[in-house]
Amino acid sequence: MTRSTFILIFAICAILQLQAQKVELVLTGGMAGYSMRDLKTLNSELQGQIPFNTVVTDDFPMTFQFGGHFAVVFSNNYKLGLLYAFNSTGSRIASGDYSGSYHFDNVVSGQTIGMLNGFRMYDYKAFRVDFQANIGLVYSNLKMNEELSVADTTISSSSKYTALGIFLEPRAEFSYQWKNLKGGIYIGYFVNPMGKIRNANGQQSTSTINWSGLRFGIEIGITGGSVKTKGEKAGKTKDSY
Repeated sequence: MTRSTFILIFAICAILQLQAQKVELVLTGGMAGYSMRDLKTLNSELQGQIPFNTVVTDDFPMTFQFGGHFAVVFSNNYKLGLLYAFNSTGSRIASGDYSGSYHFDNVVSGQTIGMLNGFRMYDYKAFRVDFQANIGLVYSNLKMNEELSVADTTISSSSKYTALGIFLEPRAEFSYQWKNLKGGIYIGYFVNPMGKIRNANGQQSTSTINWSGLRFGIEIGITGGSVKTKGEKAGKTKDSY
């Protein structure tokens, strides 16, 4: 991302913090599954064109996802923030015997940045259940590598592509807070309906990079400040979101 993008994000965070009574900074890590329907179809079509037997040894498997969010709390029941996540997966078509070897790789990475909308659904003491309705953009990089080796001869090629799409993510968050520390688990489903592939010249394909799939993992973070409640008029504040 460009320097101006980071400056804009920082400015938004500063404004939101001034308006809020509590902030939280959370790191997340977990597993993510991916649809990649069009890329899987391209692999199948390629296999049909190769004049020798091949096998798919990897087919965009579920991988580790890391990220985090910065959020501000405006009331006991709502928080708003910015979130980020990084994903990477890939596929391989391969063949090999005594005469040589062949492989075709798709390596895909995606950076997600968006807006977090959190609504508290249930709480009991320090335990909370929140529902999130998150929305934003996904920027993807795709690298295709092909290599054929026969005897002492090796032929290889490589090409790079990009894609930009939107995402929607309903997510449930189950968390526990102790003093200024917060920990919990989350589960959700990432929906990525757009994201058409473009080559280095900007030409757009009808195929897409689709990150849609299940998301689940753990989170840990810190919180600060307090949320005003109706009891504040009596000189009381509530220290939990």
